[in-house]
Amino acid sequence: LRYSSISKDEKTIRSHTGLTKAEFEALALVFGQEWEHYIRHYTWEGKLRQRQSRERRNSVLVTVEDKLLFLLYYFKLNPLQEVLATAFGMNQPQASKWLELLRSRLLGALDKEKVLPERKAERLYRVLSSETRVIIDATERSVGRSIDGETQKEYYSGKKKPYH
Repeated sequence: LRYSSISKDEKTIRSHTGLTKAEFEALALVFGQEWEHYIRHYTWEGKLRQRQSRERRNSVLVTVEDKLLFLLYYFKLNPLQEVLATAFGMNQPQASKWLELLRSRLLGALDKEKVLPERKAERLYRVLSSETRVIIDATERSVGRSIDGETQKEYYSGKKKPYH
């Protein structure tokens, strides 16, 4: 699977990455800068290079777009690493290493663009205080309940029937 093979079809790009072609290409520019800086100054193991270098030409993921497609394909579809590796022409250990390397570069790129989700409640409050309308999308998660009946009553909201 290569970006060049799907780049002509907007629907295919969206189904593989969750982004439109324009969004993908805009992210690829920032991601590419982050990747180039990293690979020029650090080794695959994250150690500082003695001298600046460029990526090898025989890389499995040749272009920045292929690297970003690889990562976004994984995030969108959540395949087993073995399946991901087969789709991109590598073995599972290589896929694991690529995921590890590229994930941190993507986070760096998103951080530079100031589009990472806010994790601290205080900062989130500052960001949202100027907004007039906020929509929160959340996933419900089950919460372990105490065995003690009195403690359960104290923490149970009454909105849902308890499981039996």
